[in-house]
Amino acid sequence: MKHITIIGSGLSGLSASCYLAKNGYKVTLIDKNSKPGGRLSYFEKNGYKFDMGPSWYWMPDVFETFFNDFNKKSKDYYTLKRLDPSYKFFFKDNDQDVPADFNQLCKLYESYEKGSTLKLKKFINQSEKKYNISLSHFISLPNNKISEYFSINILKHIFTLDLFKPLRKHINSYFKNKKIRDMLEFPSMFLGGSPQNTPALYSLMNYADIIKGTWYPMGGMYEITKAFSKLSKELGVVHIYNDEIKKFNIENNKITSITSDKNTYKSDYYISCAEYPHVQLDLINKKNNTYNKSYWSKRNVAPSSLIFYLGLNKKIKRLKHHNLFFDKDFDTHLDDIFNKKVWPKEPLFYVCCPSKTDSNVVPNKNSENLFILIPIGSGSIDNQKLRDKYYKDTIKRIEEKIGEPINDNIIVKESFCVNDFIKNYNSFKGNAYGLANTLFQTALFKPKLKDKKIKNLFYTGHFTVPGPGLPPAIISGKIVANQIMKENIS
Repeated sequence: MKHITIIGSGLSGLSASCYLAKNGYKVTLIDKNSKPGGRLSYFEKNGYKFDMGPSWYWMPDVFETFFNDFNKKSKDYYTLKRLDPSYKFFFKDNDQDVPADFNQLCKLYESYEKGSTLKLKKFINQSEKKYNISLSHFISLPNNKISEYFSINILKHIFTLDLFKPLRKHINSYFKNKKIRDMLEFPSMFLGGSPQNTPALYSLMNYADIIKGTWYPMGGMYEITKAFSKLSKELGVVHIYNDEIKKFNIENNKITSITSDKNTYKSDYYISCAEYPHVQLDLINKKNNTYNKSYWSKRNVAPSSLIFYLGLNKKIKRLKHHNLFFDKDFDTHLDDIFNKKVWPKEPLFYVCCPSKTDSNVVPNKNSENLFILIPIGSGSIDNQKLRDKYYKDTIKRIEEKIGEPINDNIIVKESFCVNDFIKNYNSFKGNAYGLANTLFQTALFKPKLKDKKIKNLFYTGHFTVPGPGLPPAIISGKIVANQIMKENIS
């Protein structure tokens, strides 16, 4: 029986561990932190339970496909609830609930722009095609070589995908109204890019959002990690925590062992679910290094984030579960974080209030749980003075928009930013999402999932294919597991 060691227990690592264990491999999973999940983690304080990272549950079919591969269903592990409204926008002059029902959404768009119902239906029909083509033909490709794209099924769809058109240009060709455009462009921020440099292929996320829906696992997003971890252990995977791998020992282009301060681990193959640049720059010697410091410095890295976790001792009336504050100029914000790579002067931000849906995340019915995320430039300076300034400004803007004070009701306050991303996840430049999904960082242009120099090392996660996000992480783990199995090492 061949032995696989996985470094890092993010969702892609957990996914890979399940597929490999199911197919007869001996699998050990090692993580530097005290619990699994990577960025999909949580903490509790004074009865408040805070999801620390991902908070959007989109593409439920990808999760179901994963569980079905093991004769399971998501409901075997957690209960999903579809959110309605899906989310709420706070614009400069008004706020707007975005309904889950498509017919109601058409009415909303029509109120902003006459004739937009037909346009939205055409837009969504095209987005659906991209979604289905991507999931059935593209997203599971390992992207080792260009010949993978030479099949008839792929070539006939290549121009349907709008790879060479920016997402913004694509959306603008359908709609004139700025608010509609903002409502359709915002998912690009969760892909690590901007609507100007994200390919129009990713309008597939609008189909995922509008038609497939926005969901929430009761108990919190960490229920996903718990589910994957439980399944992994049920399949026989050994989990080891609080042990950080510090070195790869390499001979004749193969890893002979990996070492931490406490242990040495030997196996036949290794999968890195740890941050790709960290492994390349810090764990592999220069002789065996495929992507050097110069390579990574030229990559278009996704933004970092300033996150506040707040526990309130009162309810807030005007917030929904997901809230997007677009009350400042979107393009100025994008220019600050993507081009200037600095803290935005007047940031757009996102507020998650899961206690609107789930009483499990607060100590009592008169409490509220807030997760506030402000995208900032990766590699930005991070200090307490800056965090305090943005906290004060953000709370003031929230209070103005919701029409009630909250500052004096905040009884739990924690923050997380660039320095914490680096400390907790060895995050390159403190990024939150890996590589931005720009054209020349998509598919074949991403760092390879199989190391070019080290024969028994593979990578998974948001720096390689398919990219950032929870569904891509699940698929990434499956791709890597399949690649190892294809090498016939069982």
